[in-house]
Amino acid sequence: MKTRPMTSADDLMPLVLAAMNWRDDDLWTDQCLLEDPQVARYVMDWMREGDAGVIAEEDDVAIGAAWWRTFTSSDPGYGYVADDVPELGLAVFAAHRRKGVARALMTELVDRAQAEGVPALSLSVEQGNVAARRLYDSAGFVKVGRVGDSDTLLLRIA
Repeated sequence: MKTRPMTSADDLMPLVLAAMNWRDDDLWTDQCLLEDPQVARYVMDWMREGDAGVIAEEDDVAIGAAWWRTFTSSDPGYGYVADDVPELGLAVFAAHRRKGVARALMTELVDRAQAEGVPALSLSVEQGNVAARRLYDSAGFVKVGRVGDSDTLLLRIA
């Protein structure tokens, strides 16, 4: 596995779909994602000012990625905490899970946030997503809120 910074040429759609379909039920499709304004904001206009990410590849094929987007209080994402706190997204395709890819991606993105002076990263994790929650807890994310059946987690960057 190798990693590289994400660019505007990277297609975020399959990664957001992988994140949304964490149960491997494929309920989310390209079409329904784009028809839901709350979710579509995560892929529209990638890579705008303030977006950043890292992608993992094997044989030049994407196997997962971690990225962030910044939202505002007037147009918050699911894991919104503050205007200056980007929201982290993370996805690893099913065939590559439980191999350390997610941890490596998250660590690299947190290191980048620290290097860029980002004060914190937030995210939203659905109830029942035990593997993701275990990863976030072990990385130091703490619960700061709950919306519906999802917890909002925050990692302060030292």
